[in-house]
Amino acid sequence: MMSDGLFEHRFAHTLSGHPPPAWEPLAAHLDKVAQSASTFADAFGARSWGEVLGRCHDLGKLSDKFQRHLHIDGAASIDAGAEDENAPEKRVDHSAYGARFVAESLGKISGQLLAFCIAGHHVGLPDESSSDDATQRSTLRYKLDPAKYPIPDVTAPKIELPTLALSLKPAVGRADAPFQLAFFTRMLFSCLIDADRTRTEEFCNPEASVERRWQSRPSLAALKDTLDGSLRRMQSEVSATEVNRQRAIVLNHCREAAELAPGFFSLNVPTGGGKTLSSLAFALQHALKHDLQRIVVAIPFTSIIEQTADVYRKALGPLAAAGLIEHHSNLQPKHDTRSNQLGTENWDAPLIVTTNVQLLESLFAYRTTPCRKLHNLAQSVIVLDEAQTIPVELLKPALAALRELVLNYGCSIVLCTATQPALERRSDFEIGIEAVRPIIPDATPLFHELKRVQVLPVGRLMEDELAARLVQEKSVLCIVNARKSASRLYDLIAEKSNSGECFHLSTWMCGAHRRTVLKIIRKRLAANLHCRVVSTQLVEAGVDLDFPVVYRAEAGFDSIAQAAGRCNREGLLPLGLTYVFEAEDKPPAGLLRAAADVGKELLPKYSSDPLAPEAIEAYFRLLYWSQKQNWDKYKVMEKMRFQNGRALLQFREVADAFRMIRDEQLPMLVPYNDDARLLWGKLLADSVAFVPQRELQPYLVSVRKKAVQQMESRGFVSEHESGVWLLLNPSLYNKSKGLDPESMRLDESIWGI
Repeated sequence: MMSDGLFEHRFAHTLSGHPPPAWEPLAAHLDKVAQSASTFADAFGARSWGEVLGRCHDLGKLSDKFQRHLHIDGAASIDAGAEDENAPEKRVDHSAYGARFVAESLGKISGQLLAFCIAGHHVGLPDESSSDDATQRSTLRYKLDPAKYPIPDVTAPKIELPTLALSLKPAVGRADAPFQLAFFTRMLFSCLIDADRTRTEEFCNPEASVERRWQSRPSLAALKDTLDGSLRRMQSEVSATEVNRQRAIVLNHCREAAELAPGFFSLNVPTGGGKTLSSLAFALQHALKHDLQRIVVAIPFTSIIEQTADVYRKALGPLAAAGLIEHHSNLQPKHDTRSNQLGTENWDAPLIVTTNVQLLESLFAYRTTPCRKLHNLAQSVIVLDEAQTIPVELLKPALAALRELVLNYGCSIVLCTATQPALERRSDFEIGIEAVRPIIPDATPLFHELKRVQVLPVGRLMEDELAARLVQEKSVLCIVNARKSASRLYDLIAEKSNSGECFHLSTWMCGAHRRTVLKIIRKRLAANLHCRVVSTQLVEAGVDLDFPVVYRAEAGFDSIAQAAGRCNREGLLPLGLTYVFEAEDKPPAGLLRAAADVGKELLPKYSSDPLAPEAIEAYFRLLYWSQKQNWDKYKVMEKMRFQNGRALLQFREVADAFRMIRDEQLPMLVPYNDDARLLWGKLLADSVAFVPQRELQPYLVSVRKKAVQQMESRGFVSEHESGVWLLLNPSLYNKSKGLDPESMRLDESIWGI
């Protein structure tokens, strides 16, 4: 407890409508934050570091100037944490004093790392320095210089700070020490942010605090028992096909491997091999065996995350309501609801289902909101689904982050793929992950036994010719690389056959629309009715469909494997057929085009079976392993280095460089059905109306910022105060294809199509 006389009559927070005796004493707040931050940091062996952060983060509030500000403004939630350079607390910068105090009181590196956290605990981690005059004032170096950055006078408090030891295990054979320091700083920052916000909420918003504390989260043991029961029931109900026999073998391998010591694992299972639930079974059993705290499942595409979460909900029953958190949203966090924030803001739950983008970008973030949850990754099992979808140009920093989680933060990571391992270290892939243990000791027989499809290259097909082939099939799925291609091809087959037998799927459709269409497709397939589907690649990762025939536009071999996974999925036919064709339109620039170019180059050599292990290995060698010059295309790692005895950690530059989606997407509410139109009408009528995110989410379409700007200039959309864009003309949302840019006659080049 703070006993220094300086803390008498010094407050951390006010209470609106209450006199000073009811306000929160600064000493009490510092004690509480120190207690929580030290507990959080203990998960990765940094308890003392967390305690120092808690004790010192708000020392600047000792200043007379800050206390006068409290008495004048009575700002109860001034410390609640909005990342806004113009927030009230910026009128009296109390963060800089605490940063300067620890920097001067502790060793050069330890003081600097803590100073980063304290200086940024309202507006995000700063860069160490800047050569740009416009951004120099926001850097740590500037704020620690009394000659350049004056702050309110504070009599130095008498606080004994412990000697802090840095006990990070070095990354073997790599000059990654600056990266490790930045990672450690971000994890400490997470502890401080979560502790400060939770404790501030406790005083300023006790109702929400009580709700948070008394959430009844099920234990990992309870989740495991329920999952095991569901798996037993499912196995007793399915028919005795070879596919189901192999799925049972996969599950047994997962349970056996769960007993192994924490570290890196690989789970290489062909599409349809039961990977979704088997990997969860591994994660729960492994966590219980080794006293780990939670499971984080990261999925590559937002379009299928809800399906995965629904599979988990079905298997976990009532426990999923409180035990499972989905963290994905087209809404910006500051526009989120309180109820949803309780689950997503700090990942304090046993099972998290999120996206690869959310997970990996958070590990390189500087802002308080994405960083807040990071400390809860320590001592976790992380299942990274379709791990090979990490962009080539970010591979080096992404793999360094995964390696660091295992090396110094007690995590186990499962690298899941439906093909062969792509991210393991080898002679021509020096940045790959070492010591990865396969959950299935020899997956080759599994791939052979689960071979249910013949892949046949058919050369170039014009759209008319392709449409003619599709309408000849009773049930067929065609996957193309661009939304505009899917739109045109759907129109062609709908013209040539009964439109009620034809379906379209793409991310121009809102989630509710896609789910409705998928439900209809599954019913028609089960009833053996005519069903012709044109889709973008959104169906390839985990969407449970089973067609006798699939057509796939030229793509990477991993995408072809995923497409083939929608063909004869249950093994009910002797052999399904997947045709690979060259389309009129090239795939979108970036990873999809690079992968397609590699696939096109290799297809003639492996035309007999592009899914054979040797073909997949050749594909990954060309696409990933030989692309050394692109492994860190945006120089993320170079923005963390040593300079003149200090750690030059450019947190904001790093966050800007590590972006998996480089085109900003904006959420657009579309009037898809009556429920959507009701919400749409409410927001349209009231510029400040508030609608919970969970209600909006099913009816949102993510659209590139440049496209939204062009739509706004034509009067097609308007922005609501909440940050959601409203499609003003309902006729621009097609009942079959979703958002229809062609009818708006907009510039194709900015639509990303």
